[in-house]
Amino acid sequence: MVDGRALTAQFEDAADFETRKVLCGGQLLTVLFLDGLTSGGDIAEQVVRPLAQMTDEAREEVLYTRALQGGVWCASVKEPESTQHAAELLVNGFCVILFPKSGKALGCEVKTGEKRSPSPPETENTVKGAKDAFTETLRTNTSLVRRHLRTPGLRLTETVIGKRTLTKVTVCWIDRLTDPELPRRMQERLSSIDIDGALSPAAIEEYVTGSRRTAFPLLEYTERTDHFCQGLLDGQVGLLTDGLPLGYLAPVGLGRLMRSPEDRATDFFSASMLRLLRYAALGVSLLLPALYAAMAMFHQQMLPTKLLLSIIESKQNVPFSTLLEVLGLLCASFVGKTAYGTLVCLGLIFGALGDALLEMTECRPDRKNGFFLAGIAAFLLGHLMYIPAFLTAVHARVSQFALGLILFGVLFALQFPLKLRLGRAQWPVYLYGAIVALMAGCAICSAFISASVRSVLMLLGGALFLISDTFLLIRLFSPYKKWWFGTVVLATYYPAQILLALSILAV
Repeated sequence: MVDGRALTAQFEDAADFETRKVLCGGQLLTVLFLDGLTSGGDIAEQVVRPLAQMTDEAREEVLYTRALQGGVWCASVKEPESTQHAAELLVNGFCVILFPKSGKALGCEVKTGEKRSPSPPETENTVKGAKDAFTETLRTNTSLVRRHLRTPGLRLTETVIGKRTLTKVTVCWIDRLTDPELPRRMQERLSSIDIDGALSPAAIEEYVTGSRRTAFPLLEYTERTDHFCQGLLDGQVGLLTDGLPLGYLAPVGLGRLMRSPEDRATDFFSASMLRLLRYAALGVSLLLPALYAAMAMFHQQMLPTKLLLSIIESKQNVPFSTLLEVLGLLCASFVGKTAYGTLVCLGLIFGALGDALLEMTECRPDRKNGFFLAGIAAFLLGHLMYIPAFLTAVHARVSQFALGLILFGVLFALQFPLKLRLGRAQWPVYLYGAIVALMAGCAICSAFISASVRSVLMLLGGALFLISDTFLLIRLFSPYKKWWFGTVVLATYYPAQILLALSILAV
């Protein structure tokens, strides 16, 4: 049974919601549809016109049976099981015919033909390969796959994810070529997704891949239909999402990532040489920074004399060691690639700036207070970069903020037994302590939310940061002075920075 009033009430504020009264066999029926998702011409020709031509007097039950058995000329006619099902049909390009007396309804497919046609790939350009790329329409993508793989063994199963978006996701594989366990596991992970909307690729990738304990991608994405179909022929499982012009392939290994779609368009010898060249470039990119640091710092005799003299001359006015330069370049290479890497790198930069400003307090005693406040502000900005980084690495939860408040309460209570003399710095210290406690709380809770190498490094780095700043607070404002306070501050501060820097590389 479909409640017409309840169905209409769900869309009463929608500007694209339209209703049409149709006189059919002496009975007044109502046609509901969403303008833009449906074709007005198809509604008029395939629904309204055949209904209006039923001029003989008949009961609603008879008219309903006639319409269901071919009275309307649509390719697909469905019987909504409930009011919610009828609403889902409306947002999927169906028009709904209401039979008010009997409480029944029919959904007729009259989707609009407005969609982007297949176009050449934009990012994966090819010379010899196919020129058709995936589009945002799921059915267009499945038809492209069918055209490349004309085998009855091609299997396509569909799953709907997203409570609000109702996004259709299709799992593709070839029977007897793919391990049956792979599509089964893929379908289980898709069925377990419980989110409001799936409008971005990350919403699919995060849930499909699950817990990540590797630095390599677990899904391969492509916009080329021939590359996607070749992956299916290699025994992989494909994933097509409505609204995304991409196709995903899983599982993926290093050998697969080192291939190019153009390799299959060239001869075996040329493709093999190109693949060996890629492996050689990977090895050079991994080993060359470490080799340069080792030769420049410890094995200068391995360098030519002219090159060594040039390096020494270029580093005369540089305050950083070769190791720090190499680490800085490696960290900078990750800036912009991921939100986490960008934020952590910015936090490290602000931390280095804070160190430099605090060192200036010893060089310029006349401006000690100014440099000190500027250094604290730089560290504060660094912590403000770490907090959103930790929140983007894992799903933000209330427990992260709650633990931060608890840690701040502990720090606040320490001022009484330690007899801290804050003076004018009282409120700046409170603000800094709150930010540090929130940063540490987010870092610690991340390890309990996501069991990964990155979350463990975040936990250790955040905890060491909290310890370092706590002892720094005691050293600066407490009457209890111990010689080893400064050692603890440095012994925890630098490992914290190193651990957070390493977390960029981990997953």
